[in-house]
Amino acid sequence: MKWAKWVITGVLVLIVAGIGVGEWRSSQVVGHSQYRFNMALIVPDYGVSFVSIDPAEKAILALPFPTSLAIRSRSLGEYSIASLYKLGSYQGQGGKFVRQKIQGFMRVPVPGYLVSGRKELKIKSNLRLTLLSTIFGRTESSLSKFDAMLLFYRVGRYRWREVGEDELVRSGVIDDSIYHPERLQEYVGTRLFDWGIGSSGVTVAIINASGENGLGSDMADFLSNLGMDVVMVRSASGADNLEKSEWQVESLDVEQELGYIFQNLFGFDRAKIEDVGSEYRARVLIRVGSDAKELF
Repeated sequence: MKWAKWVITGVLVLIVAGIGVGEWRSSQVVGHSQYRFNMALIVPDYGVSFVSIDPAEKAILALPFPTSLAIRSRSLGEYSIASLYKLGSYQGQGGKFVRQKIQGFMRVPVPGYLVSGRKELKIKSNLRLTLLSTIFGRTESSLSKFDAMLLFYRVGRYRWREVGEDELVRSGVIDDSIYHPERLQEYVGTRLFDWGIGSSGVTVAIINASGENGLGSDMADFLSNLGMDVVMVRSASGADNLEKSEWQVESLDVEQELGYIFQNLFGFDRAKIEDVGSEYRARVLIRVGSDAKELF
């Protein structure tokens, strides 16, 4: 019956290999390890922390949000940050919903999220234990097991800095015990430049075809914080409004270079490969549709 053992062994190897390939393809970090990676560490009904991991500087910035902080969403109105997970859970997308709203609120990419049940731990300890749980498949997360292993290593090796309330007071984010979310966006935007993207000098033109005032500017703030050079923001005529956002580039190479941002972070379809046009003075043209309200 040796042949039966070999058959069973072969089947197990194929299963493990299949799982490994699936985990590799779903990776958000391993295939893009030169870029800054931001994520939300979520403790349901308790709090959310923003964590930014910079491979260029080998540094990690952690920012715990006050539980009373109100997040204003274009699609849902205003809610406390501690209630976002429950709101998203009604549609079975608690972690994804928090990630998306934190991303829109801060105007920086937040592709990752981890959901932890540990309320009493400090952020760094909680993050390491939750990453470890993700490796063994016991945590709600957007990360693959490969991602979790790489980030677990980085958290142990990179320089760690947690933003405290005293620093936010000095920066004007907290003034007379009042929290100013718009100042937080400015504070974070100046500290989270992504050298992997910013060094490539990507120029972007934005047309707001959503019919929603200010949505083009929201997109411009986001891309500027990411390190791109936004050279134009203008509104489309009402007749040219779109339900679904589009992006356009001149070549397949540019689409492959930026697909991670526009497809993974924004959920856009593949780019249109067409000449952008000299009047836009940009490598990328974005037509923002009404679906982008869900991003902010």
